[in-house]
Amino acid sequence: MSEASLEKALGFTKPFFLGIGGSGMSSLAHILSDAGLSVTGYDGKKSPVTEALEKKGVRIFSSLAEIPDEDYDAAIYSSAIRLDSHPIASHFKKKGIRFYHRSEVLHSCFRHLTCIAVAGSHGKTTTTAMTAHILNDLGYSPSLMVGGDVAFLGGIGGRFSTGKFGVFESDESDGTFLNHKSEFRILTNIDEDHLDFYKTREKLLAAFAEFISSTPEQIVLDLDNVGIQDCLVQIQDHTRILGFVQVQEKDWDTMQIAKDRKYSDLAKLVYYKIENKHLVFRMDGEEFTLTSRFPGKHYLTNSLAAVLAAFSVGVPIASAARSVSDYAGVKRRLEYIGTKNGVQIYDDYGHHPTEVKAVLSSVKELSQGSGKAVILFQPHRFTRTQNLYKDFAESLDLGETVLLLPIYSAGEDPISGVSSELIANEMKKKPKLLSGNLRSDLYLLNEILSPGDVFVSLGAGNVREWGLGFLNS
Repeated sequence: MSEASLEKALGFTKPFFLGIGGSGMSSLAHILSDAGLSVTGYDGKKSPVTEALEKKGVRIFSSLAEIPDEDYDAAIYSSAIRLDSHPIASHFKKKGIRFYHRSEVLHSCFRHLTCIAVAGSHGKTTTTAMTAHILNDLGYSPSLMVGGDVAFLGGIGGRFSTGKFGVFESDESDGTFLNHKSEFRILTNIDEDHLDFYKTREKLLAAFAEFISSTPEQIVLDLDNVGIQDCLVQIQDHTRILGFVQVQEKDWDTMQIAKDRKYSDLAKLVYYKIENKHLVFRMDGEEFTLTSRFPGKHYLTNSLAAVLAAFSVGVPIASAARSVSDYAGVKRRLEYIGTKNGVQIYDDYGHHPTEVKAVLSSVKELSQGSGKAVILFQPHRFTRTQNLYKDFAESLDLGETVLLLPIYSAGEDPISGVSSELIANEMKKKPKLLSGNLRSDLYLLNEILSPGDVFVSLGAGNVREWGLGFLNS
């Protein structure tokens, strides 16, 4: 699609982003800027994300008073923006400017492409980036929207390109993922998250069941995930599903024929096993091997999902398998940020108990007995902590040394009685509660950390600042 055609599809040429520094919002802003639109935005905080946009010519302001009175023809927002109380939103409403949710704009940008949408409670950012990496590496030049900073894009998360494919992360947190009309899809897993929006697990499963059943062409599913298994019970037509299941080494040759009968109506069923930190999968009588430079089973299964999705749109399976093994990562997904005094420092976005558990499993491989693994966890949102504090405690108990920061509100109002102490009191291994004051906490970190240790800042808030602060102290 040409720039002029995209402008026609969008219906605007001069958009203004509310909260342009957010992960998904910044990626979308890059896409519109690449397409030649005059992009402007607001964000209350300068960051490397906003600086990258400004280098492209995007103008960003930090207050209503700074915003010039111009003829903006669209106000783009995410579900994190409270339109009824945000001062800039109120200002634009008075001027009669039309508001667009970011999911609506994303759909308009990608609807002319053959699209792969990636959804799931965990791993969707990594899997989206892996899928786009394969297509990009093999010369397909996909357009991309991901909620993270992608290495092959030079540290940004969005691109409007010339190829026929689009790959985007489909966010279930507010239900808008059901509005996307992608022909091909990946669903990484389903876990109990965003119950502040869905209220019950049943409604959450119903939304994901609709995502699966409304797939026009093919959807890739991890059939070992309990949430996905529960969804499939609600779906009669399985003929567009390309599923994968793990087989233990002892059963690799027999292939567990009972599983064939259970999933006999799938479009295709792929078996895999993991041995020596490699994933081996069998497809159409051939075996293929995937490797990852990142530790943990979840990186290997995400790689497999990306490979199978690429295969679904016509990429040779062997080429996709070779390509994904060179995947270089996404910012804040067990990202190595430096070493100080013999301490390796990593940062990860994980903010759900299942994600925490996966990170702790990976950290064990990183430390390899050279020192202790120290996890600094920052709970994200009062509602999530209230609903899942017992699960957080169970996951964090897998850690060796655990430190807890106060809850990062993410714009929520505090809930009486809900704090990081709820998690601490439930844990068997009693963690150390930090103050949330960076300067005093860094003093304690320097006391705790020793040469050979691995230190991970973990959470969806600003916990990364503690990792960077230790590195630079």
